Amino acid sequence: MFSALSGDVPLVGRKALITGIEQAVREADVYGAFVYGEIGTGKSAMARHLLARLQGEFVPFLLSPAPALVTIPYGALAPFLVEASAEDMASPLAVLRRVMAFLRTRAAGRRVLVLVDDVHLLDDDSSHLLAQLVTSRTIALAAFARPITPVSDELASLCRDGLLERFEVGPLESADALELCRQVLGGTIVRGASERLCDEASGNPLFLKAILDEALARGSLIRPDGVWTLDAEEVALPASLVDLVRSIALGLNEIERKAFDLVALAGVVAFHDLVRLTSEAAVSSLLDEGLIRSVREDPAYATQAYSLYGRIGRSLVPVGRSSSLHDELRSVVGPDGDLPASAVIRDVLWRLDCGEQVPDDHLLQTAESALAGLDARAALRCVSAVRNEHLLGLAGIHRASALMELGRRTESRSAADRCPEATVGPKQVAAAGILAVRQVVADGEDPVALTDVLDWWSSCIRSWKEGSRPAEGDMPAGQDPAPTTLWTGEEPPSADAVRECEHHLVVARAFAWNILGEYTRTVDVLAGFVTEGHANPRVTVLAEATLAEALGALGRGVEGQRHSLAAVAAAGRHQQPIRDLHRVAFLRHVSLLVHSGDFRAAEEALATYSPGETRDYFFIGGGLAVLDAVLDARRGFFREALAKLRPALASLRVSDQESLLPYALGVTAWTAAALGETSVAAQCSRELAGLRRRGSRQYELLGRAFDAAARALPRADASVHTLSELAPAAHRNGWSSAEKDILELATALGDDQAPHQLRDVTLALEGAEAEVLNHYASALVRRDAEALVVAGDRAEVLQKYLLATDACRRAMDVYGTEGDARSKRALAAVLRRRQSHIDGGLAEESYDSDGTTPLTSREREIALLAVEGLSNREIARALTVSTRTVEGHLYRIYVKLGISRRDELTAELETVLRAT
Repeated sequence: MFSALSGDVPLVGRKALITGIEQAVREADVYGAFVYGEIGTGKSAMARHLLARLQGEFVPFLLSPAPALVTIPYGALAPFLVEASAEDMASPLAVLRRVMAFLRTRAAGRRVLVLVDDVHLLDDDSSHLLAQLVTSRTIALAAFARPITPVSDELASLCRDGLLERFEVGPLESADALELCRQVLGGTIVRGASERLCDEASGNPLFLKAILDEALARGSLIRPDGVWTLDAEEVALPASLVDLVRSIALGLNEIERKAFDLVALAGVVAFHDLVRLTSEAAVSSLLDEGLIRSVREDPAYATQAYSLYGRIGRSLVPVGRSSSLHDELRSVVGPDGDLPASAVIRDVLWRLDCGEQVPDDHLLQTAESALAGLDARAALRCVSAVRNEHLLGLAGIHRASALMELGRRTESRSAADRCPEATVGPKQVAAAGILAVRQVVADGEDPVALTDVLDWWSSCIRSWKEGSRPAEGDMPAGQDPAPTTLWTGEEPPSADAVRECEHHLVVARAFAWNILGEYTRTVDVLAGFVTEGHANPRVTVLAEATLAEALGALGRGVEGQRHSLAAVAAAGRHQQPIRDLHRVAFLRHVSLLVHSGDFRAAEEALATYSPGETRDYFFIGGGLAVLDAVLDARRGFFREALAKLRPALASLRVSDQESLLPYALGVTAWTAAALGETSVAAQCSRELAGLRRRGSRQYELLGRAFDAAARALPRADASVHTLSELAPAAHRNGWSSAEKDILELATALGDDQAPHQLRDVTLALEGAEAEVLNHYASALVRRDAEALVVAGDRAEVLQKYLLATDACRRAMDVYGTEGDARSKRALAAVLRRRQSHIDGGLAEESYDSDGTTPLTSREREIALLAVEGLSNREIARALTVSTRTVEGHLYRIYVKLGISRRDELTAELETVLRAT
């Protein structure tokens, strides 16, 4: 069935599972392992891997039962029965003896391991015999099976009784899918692209490999700047997977096929409705075969086990049968059935596929729901079917929004410009205004253009309140976010509709202020606004997120985190999560954590990010990846940061809805320079210099600051002064957080005046990082070595390893100036330990603690033996040297490590010793 699926699949993401299986076959209290996994999850690859890996420890055998042998007694055990006669095969006892004799001969006293791939295809006799061998401890067993009812329950019962340890092979995690893509492609791939491909394959390694091959063959995967990216078109499915699903469908009986088609067409069906339309036996069979599963968020509903089963399955159903099945399902559920949001969208698309006329207002409502759920293609399909000329304007705005989500910015602009002058009310004006603001930011236009959009929006609201119509001349020049005819007929919009439109305007204006860096105005307006409570949850989410961003920029990070958490929670707490705004809130939440120095909270947030079943892959591969990399860079993990930044830049060049490219280029230049990759740093600097002013003024300034730091890093020149000159710009605008970050960079690069300024600015900032920076800067100004040591210790707790290392180094300088050699030596080991956390050029300088060089290889060897507890005499014997030589080396080791006694050579120093 699967021969059409080409090529070997790399075995990734299974290390922990393989380790567990190995332990199970070795243990004395269990007899082996029973591993369950769907087709394509890597069971066969794991069996082959274990066969090779355990070759020396066991005498391993791999059995691969075939469907054709299911009815043949002992067919799967044929490799063990080559010397059995026909008479032997008639006696189960004789067969058992033959098998045991074969294994004893081959084992020669060693343990035997039998690996069985597709154990569910074993015939009854083979299953019974293997169970006997397992329970008699003749063999250890590693059985691999699909999670379906086995032909024989004998081996599965051993698992239920605890004699075999049970394991589950799940879908690939995001990081594992990324690694698989890298191995197949032989290079770096944008994280959003790998996650999109992984989602298409539902995390199945075999399916992912097939989809990757198809994308390569079609040219959907391209490699600009040496990084693989995926175009925005729908991912094509290979013929091999289509044939697979077709063969599965053809193997079902009539009732099972009906249930399979219903779930494929509807996307989500309540189990009780599915049973009513088919049968309990048919539904149970599909569950047992792993073709459908329950919805994780609501187990009362059934869905396809793999999304591609549904996508391919729908294409295999003729229109007439599809229409008939839709009528049957609706007769059971009813037109107003209680369905999850995704099922409502799928139902509308199903009706359109059947040629049914869907009411225009329902189409627009579904399009809005699809956009909120990040299903842009479904939204496009819905708005394309709208026919009422009075609704075409709003449909056009939704079309432009969907195209923008797909990264097709030029088409999005064109669609917005072509919106007809039809009936327009507050809802369309708000949608058009929000879209126009997003387009200005995403297209990299001068943020000043936002003012024209907002003024037009405000004039519309004013005209409704005054009962007049704005003239066409009221439209801002160069902007056409919506038609100027605000309503037709005699009745103006309702007061509630106008009020809601005005609330959207308040938040959009605050959003624009943040882009322009006018954060104080945002706080003045939104601090009270968010406490009023708003019927529209979208207003609440955006208001909280925008306020949090402003508070963070002003140095009020602790207060800002309360609002950013509220925004993230509000985006996900509703019956239909607002996924398009969840990314907006989450980005600002993580950015606030990173720039407030709360690295642990930022890391936890990124690790637990779970936007739901539909995701913005540009966001994952672009903005979110940039912040993930910045988190690494600020902790000193420069290699990890640069590995994330390169593909993130490729993603941002395609779609950059937050205009983070200038910031990302600056951070990449700084990270590359820290690693000594000067050509990469120079390339990023040139690209940044060629960009026109765009996006957040504060982020742009930070990008320029990181770039200046990158140019200053290899040499002390005017770039350090350029960096210092950027801090007053942040100060003038009240961007305390950015000023703090710039001054921290300048201080690290040796600017003598920066510590004074850093001390002053951090005095008024919130959060633990600000306290540590203030303590550090104050200690530098006073040249207080003890205070620097304390600041370094506190910085290390916050994972600010760069600052902790610098504080330690500067404290040693002060101690050296004061002639306190003992205190200076005591810090040498601390410095080396902290340097071991940093993987960039900033940590490569070896500090001379007492005029000596770092440990020699012989000194390191002696020190490690001492850590292990060997006496001087034992060390001398092991190295074939005299005891006096060992004593002399130990003396020099104590001086270099800043210790005075042998008992201070503890295991805690082992990492430092191996790193020196």
